[in-house]
Amino acid sequence: MQETSIAGGETSDQLIRKVARGGGIAFAGNMVDKGLRFPLEVLLARVLGAGDYGSYSLGYGLSIIAGQISMLGLPSGIVRFGALYRGAGDLRRVKGTIHSALLIATLSSMVAGGVLFLFARPLSETFGMPQLADVLRVFAFSFPLYVITQMAGHAAAAFQAIKHQTAITNICRPLANVAIVSVVFLLGFRLLGAVYGFLLSSAISAFVGLYLLRRIFPDLVSGLESSYEVRKLLRFSVPVLFVGFSSVLLGQTDRIMLGYFKASEDLGLYTAAALISQQAGLLMYSFGYIFCPIISDLCNRKDFTNLDRLFKTVTRWIVSLNLVILLPLILFSRQIMGIFGPGFAAGWSVLAVLSTVHLVGYSVGGALVGYVLQMSGKQDVELINAVVMLTANVALNLWLIPPYGILGAAMATGVSFAAINVARILEVYRFLGMHPFDANYYKPFVAGLVVLLLSAVLSGLHVLRPYWILSLAALCLVYFVVLFCLGLEHEDQMVWAAIKRRIGDRRGAARALA
Repeated sequence: MQETSIAGGETSDQLIRKVARGGGIAFAGNMVDKGLRFPLEVLLARVLGAGDYGSYSLGYGLSIIAGQISMLGLPSGIVRFGALYRGAGDLRRVKGTIHSALLIATLSSMVAGGVLFLFARPLSETFGMPQLADVLRVFAFSFPLYVITQMAGHAAAAFQAIKHQTAITNICRPLANVAIVSVVFLLGFRLLGAVYGFLLSSAISAFVGLYLLRRIFPDLVSGLESSYEVRKLLRFSVPVLFVGFSSVLLGQTDRIMLGYFKASEDLGLYTAAALISQQAGLLMYSFGYIFCPIISDLCNRKDFTNLDRLFKTVTRWIVSLNLVILLPLILFSRQIMGIFGPGFAAGWSVLAVLSTVHLVGYSVGGALVGYVLQMSGKQDVELINAVVMLTANVALNLWLIPPYGILGAAMATGVSFAAINVARILEVYRFLGMHPFDANYYKPFVAGLVVLLLSAVLSGLHVLRPYWILSLAALCLVYFVVLFCLGLEHEDQMVWAAIKRRIGDRRGAARALA
């Protein structure tokens, strides 16, 4: 395949390697993040029990929603304009963008935290959870710290400093949180101890975030004069605020409404299932870290040919890897839910439904389309998408939760997720003339079909569930073998060759040291 030269001096193949490398780093960081968060959630569920775990989850969900509002969409503004001005060599505007975004978001988060603190008691009475008031008050103090961490991480993304962003957002806080909560539980504290652990870990991550941001961009605190374009920044960011808020609310509406209609034990079961199924988004977020600033830069250069190639390649990677995550979650839903404790296995059907929905949503290509719309300046379109889908999600939850409980919440979330991705795909094609499908899109589905057929055979031999861990590993291995046998594309071969070179270099260095 002939390489196309890009105005910035990089060929399309070099861009693909950059996305693969950055996505790999971000994915590794997210794996560390999830590898820390998952045992933390299991620890919380086992120590607190379904009732208090439901209260913690509800308080955390309400806090995330309030924190998202207080950021005013400015993290996306930092990525878009930071990458755009950096590509143009305008460091004064880069500095002004980061300074103004940090100041505005921090002040806004302090106001939001104060509001949540004042209304903690009425909220706890609304949900019928007296212990929720103290939980919300402690979470309120973490808002500015959480916002600073997020802003620093997105500023690092604007510089495509994925290692630093990963350290800020995916390693520091969850590592500190696991360590602190473990110590707190050993000392005999329970629900409030877990919440204070989150607060302290937020303070640590905010400090680390600012320190690393200063290393990435020393001019942030130098004598370089800032150039502020606050109106332009807010014009982009405020619609994105509502998009982000709607997205977070879309992910939390089911839990909030379950907390209102059902017992806290039901909410605890649902939270555990949702936590596992959401791992499907891990790959999208990982590639999004490096993909977003590149989208902004390519759109600014009007280089839609290379953007289209990159869009198709990255989407195919995400679909291929997500299938091997989601199929086992469906096949082994009962066993996986049992990890949280004997009482959580009853939520296996919720995990199966949510995983199936994510599988369908990502399989039709709805992985990166939201990023493409935002970073190409179509944030107003994304706002309309978010409002429509949020309204539909609330209506579906109101309709389905009372008769069907946690399964109804799963179905409502699933329909909303699938619908918004289909709408985004159509809009990207309408406005940019691009779609995520290519001639090789079928390959991961063939591999997935082989896995399903093999799982049916193993189930018939009565070895699938008694030896489920071994069966899971074997099915994943079969998936990748089939995918490899179907043939690697040019982009895949580039990445595979780079991986083999990296492994060879490390082996050579190890032999030299020996």
